[in-house]
Amino acid sequence: MRATSPLQLTTFLLHHSRQTWHTLHTSLSCSSHLIWVFLFSHHIVVSSFLLFETAFQRAFLFLNLQARHPFQAYCYACKLQVNKTAMLPDEDDPMEKITDLLAWGNDVEIVELDKSGHPQQQWLHAHDGHILPIQLKKTSNGLFSRSLREWRKAVMDSFLPVGFPHSVSKDYLAYQMFDSLQAFFSTISSLLANRALLQGLGVGDASSSATFALLLTIMKDAMSRIATIVFAHRFGLRIEPDAKRYRFLADVFNDSAFFLELYSPYLGSWGKVIALSTGQALRALCGVAAGASKAALSVHFAKHDNLAELNAKEASQETAVGLVGLLVGTLVVKMIEDHSSVVILMILLVIAHLATNYLGVRSVCMATLNRQRATIVFEEYLRSGKVLTPEQVAERENIIFWNPIMRNLHGKKVAQVEFAESYSHALSCSDPHDKLIIVDGINHTRFICSRVPGRVTPIKLLLWAGAQPIDAIRAWFAAMEVAWLMGDNGAYTQKLDQMFCDAGVEGNGRKFSIAGRDRDSDFEPKFNSPGLWAKLAAQGWDVETQSLETKAPVRLQIRRARAKNA
Repeated sequence: MRATSPLQLTTFLLHHSRQTWHTLHTSLSCSSHLIWVFLFSHHIVVSSFLLFETAFQRAFLFLNLQARHPFQAYCYACKLQVNKTAMLPDEDDPMEKITDLLAWGNDVEIVELDKSGHPQQQWLHAHDGHILPIQLKKTSNGLFSRSLREWRKAVMDSFLPVGFPHSVSKDYLAYQMFDSLQAFFSTISSLLANRALLQGLGVGDASSSATFALLLTIMKDAMSRIATIVFAHRFGLRIEPDAKRYRFLADVFNDSAFFLELYSPYLGSWGKVIALSTGQALRALCGVAAGASKAALSVHFAKHDNLAELNAKEASQETAVGLVGLLVGTLVVKMIEDHSSVVILMILLVIAHLATNYLGVRSVCMATLNRQRATIVFEEYLRSGKVLTPEQVAERENIIFWNPIMRNLHGKKVAQVEFAESYSHALSCSDPHDKLIIVDGINHTRFICSRVPGRVTPIKLLLWAGAQPIDAIRAWFAAMEVAWLMGDNGAYTQKLDQMFCDAGVEGNGRKFSIAGRDRDSDFEPKFNSPGLWAKLAAQGWDVETQSLETKAPVRLQIRRARAKNA
């Protein structure tokens, strides 16, 4: 037998190993193909079975419905015809279908929700076709209890918006309660004033003529129309930002007209003309201010696109309260005729009227930032780093008197902030030779006059074209921070110098200081802090709407001037 060398043995083993590996690889490949074929066949069989099972279920549902509820079976068949491709249940629609549940013999529980998602009524639809109401809360089923609930529901549906209290803001009920009370007192006051008005027109006086009464009526009407036009032109843009203030001022105008009419019978002919014409003009101012401010407040109260319904229900409330006021006022007019008693009663009614109106507007918590609310919010943020809620700001608001006078960190009044009416107005100062600092911010420019002894420093703002509401709020905050960093005498501090980084420019005898774009990296202004805006949103402030501009808005479009051809 021939001896085998180690090299030959190694070659032999390698050759047979390759053959064995090739055979094993071929076997595994065939096995994997067989496995894939088996899995594919299994998938087809399972899918076919599911389709068959679904079709069988659909047929069973249809036959079951047809036997018990033919009309529902017809609707179910129509649904299958429309959704031929939807053989399997829709996974994107988790809500169960009424017809499916009834077809399987299940009782269906149905809950009615309002726009805000709160339950209003609950029903049980039995599989045998009976429909039963389900009480959401445990209440008495006695005749008196049911009648009381039905009467309460009828009253609420007549005078309150659908879905109350979830469909309105939290401050709606408090405002409407005080508003109804002030309307009651106003109705009685108007009856007393109307009696005096008729006496002023000559009713019951044999010496007065119909011509004089007619001319007096014409004069009153003319003054009313002129006052409406002038007031709407002059103050139309201011009412919405300061809706609470003008809602209160409207009743001040109205009550002033009552007193003028009350004393008109004791004046001469020309005195009557002046008093009654002025009173009618004041009542016209009341109409404009009250109508516009009520519209702004209604937008605040409405939450679920129910503005029209809210206004309609408010009209119903005023009508009902006015009717009660007429009944009470008729008794008062019948019983009290002495002039001194009428004056005393009138004063008491006016005080009650204005007090309830003041409490009503005080209870409103607006979430938009007007000039006063923005000043209160940012001043507190500069002082403590906290952002107040709309409710906290409402407690600090001054309803009647407020001026945009800003204080520095020591509490001294140093600056007055306003939006400029034009570019020339922004550049103007009390003294034409005063130095003016121009600071560019984000989508706005600030114009800061030099300090005048004995007066506050004017800071005027102009927004750029394309500026958003948040840019107007940011501009107001930036101007406030400038005032916050001023010295007690209005001098510029080191931080202000760091903020401005100014380079002087002089022309036409006027000195300008061009401060650039808040570009100093060593100073971080608080008005542009991301934390501020995050806290504003977290506290419920609406920064997408601004109520800061109370005059015709002006926007700057800035571009490089082209050289004129010689």
